[in-house]
Amino acid sequence: MEVLIDLMKEINIAQLIAIGCMGWFFYNRLDKKIDKVGERIDKLSEKVEDIDRRLCRIEGSLSTSGHCLFNQSKCEQKIE
Repeated sequence: MEVLIDLMKEINIAQLIAIGCMGWFFYNRLDKKIDKVGERIDKLSEKVEDIDRRLCRIEGSLSTSGHCLFNQSKCEQKIE
């Protein structure tokens, strides 16, 4: 109990306020940066979905046109 009383006597209120302000400033900036990263991830996921759609179209076009190796017979594969 005496240690707690001694500690409370040595506490500097100005330092506690400064530490609190620094903590608030740090977390406030960190929150803004996290929001920006979230927006970038959303944009990136949209681009990935668009690329995936385009690749699916190309794959479908190639498989229906007979360009896909899986659609060719074994004789045609040996010739190439």
